[in-house]
Amino acid sequence: MNRFVVIVIFIYTTSVVCAQKSEFGLGFGVCTYYGDLGRDNIKNLHPAFQAFYGFQFNKYLNTRLSIGQSHVSGNDSYSNDISQKERNLSFSSKISELSGVLELNIIGIDNRVNPYFYGGLNLFHFNPKTLFEGEWIYLRDLGTEGQGSVQHLDKLKYKLIETSIVFGAGIKIPVSKTLIVSLELGWRRTNTDYLDDVGGEYINYSELTRSNGKMAAILSDRTPEYLSLDHNLDRATGSQRGGNKVRDYYVMSFINMTYDIHGGYPVKTRKNVKCPKF
Repeated sequence: MNRFVVIVIFIYTTSVVCAQKSEFGLGFGVCTYYGDLGRDNIKNLHPAFQAFYGFQFNKYLNTRLSIGQSHVSGNDSYSNDISQKERNLSFSSKISELSGVLELNIIGIDNRVNPYFYGGLNLFHFNPKTLFEGEWIYLRDLGTEGQGSVQHLDKLKYKLIETSIVFGAGIKIPVSKTLIVSLELGWRRTNTDYLDDVGGEYINYSELTRSNGKMAAILSDRTPEYLSLDHNLDRATGSQRGGNKVRDYYVMSFINMTYDIHGGYPVKTRKNVKCPKF
C-alpha cells in the first residue's frame, strides 16, 4: 500500500510540474463484478460515480487523479451452473477507490473524435456482506474459510483496503471549446481473491463452529438452505469452495464530462472550401 501511495504522489507531483493545462471532470456510469459468485453480470450492475482532476503534458499524453464510488455484488442464484446454484452463496459490497492513471490520446486531443487508452494503479476499500434471515451480516470478521482461527494459523484475515491494476479504453468527443464528453470502459484487476469473501476451500462445519462460531459455519456453507435440509453437510476440510487461481475483477463504465480550466482545447476546424470562379 505504501508503494502505491508513493507512485500516485509521484504521478501527481510530476504532472503539476510538467503539465501545460489542467482539467477536472465528473463521470456517471455502472459497475459490475467478475469473481466466484453468480455470473449474470447484467443483474449485478450498479450505479457508479467518479470525480477527477487531470493534467495535459501535450495533445497525446495526460494524467488524472480520481476518486470513485460504486457497488459490487454476486449471487449464485443467477448462475446457470447447478453446482453453483446449490452452493448458494451471495455477497454485496460498497467500493470506494482512489486512482492515478496515465492516458494516451491516440490521434491527439485536438481532433473531433479521439480514441484513447489508459492505465495505472488503484487503491480501494471494500467490505463484503450477505443477507441472512432478513439481516445484512459482514463476512470478513467471521472468517468463513477459517481465517483467524488457531487451527489454521496460515489463514490470515484478508485486508479491506487493497490495490488493483487499472486499464481501459474510451473515446473523447469535444462538444464546445472547453467541454469534452467521453465514453470509457475500465477494468480493475484486484490484488485480492476475497472481494466476494470466497477464496478457495471449505472448512468442516463442526471444526469451523468450534474455532470461529456457528454463524461463520452457517454462512460458509449455505447449500443446506438451497436443498431445504434440516441438517448441515459434513464436508471435508479442504474441499473446493471457490476458485483461487484468478484474482477478482470489477469493471466500471462511465460517461465523463471534462472541463478545461485554461480556456479551451485546441480542436481542429475545417478550412472553408472556396468555390471555383468561372
